[in-house]
Amino acid sequence: MTMNPKLLFIDIDGTLFDHEKDGIPESAKEAILSTKSKGHKIFLSTGRPYADIDKEILDFPLDGMIVSCGAVVYVENKPIYCKTYPQKELINLIQFMLDHDIGFSLDGIRKNYLSEEAFNCLSDLMFKNNEDSELSRAMMAKNNCFTFEEMKEEDLKEVVKISIFTKNKESCEKLFQRIPESLVGFMYKNNHLDLYNGEISIKGITKATGLKQIANYLNIPIEDTIAIGDSLNDLDILQEAGLSICMGNGDDQCKKIADFTTKDISDDGLAYALKHFNLAD
Repeated sequence: MTMNPKLLFIDIDGTLFDHEKDGIPESAKEAILSTKSKGHKIFLSTGRPYADIDKEILDFPLDGMIVSCGAVVYVENKPIYCKTYPQKELINLIQFMLDHDIGFSLDGIRKNYLSEEAFNCLSDLMFKNNEDSELSRAMMAKNNCFTFEEMKEEDLKEVVKISIFTKNKESCEKLFQRIPESLVGFMYKNNHLDLYNGEISIKGITKATGLKQIANYLNIPIEDTIAIGDSLNDLDILQEAGLSICMGNGDDQCKKIADFTTKDISDDGLAYALKHFNLAD
């Protein structure tokens, strides 16, 4: 019996990309190519903005992607949906974050603008403690990441999500109490980096809305969609998809609602899941 072609929505961090090993497991690459060769379609589904997706990932034979948690949705390389931030709320939040030393990134459609704390944190992460600040600015610009000072007024209109990178927990909690009705946010402790990460996105826009837009656009029923993820921003898409798979290293809430929990990312969990459901050889 042949299987209907499936649309697979794969999260990046903790699902496809293993931060402990700083790369994508070879087994995952092979399994994705095998899945693709069987006629299924592969989409990224990530909280990351487009500018933060590594070339290694973009070089996959992707059929599209959901980025910035659903604010921008691509099929092939064509944006089929884009929702930008309400301006007044954005300006108020930026002011509060600047006044309270909260490191942030304003994630745009194509470019990100980062406060000093976030810029340094991210460039250290990407270029492993490169001391030369001129060089590190040039490398960041190559990745479409710029300092907040370089932001122009028209760039504000392209912001789709705010990402938080800060050691300043108390201020961050105050910020989250001030989030207006039209927006929604969450924060968590990032033990790898010893800081707090968070996201503030537009209410009602999630990876799940992205999945629905792509399924509608391609005229594929929801029951032929598969979502694979590990963290809180995957909850909605795991509930929406026809089949949901949580990584073994995933959040307990995701495991509770997923149809299947696979092995850890470091134990070839993504490949294991694709083979388990006969999507890959």
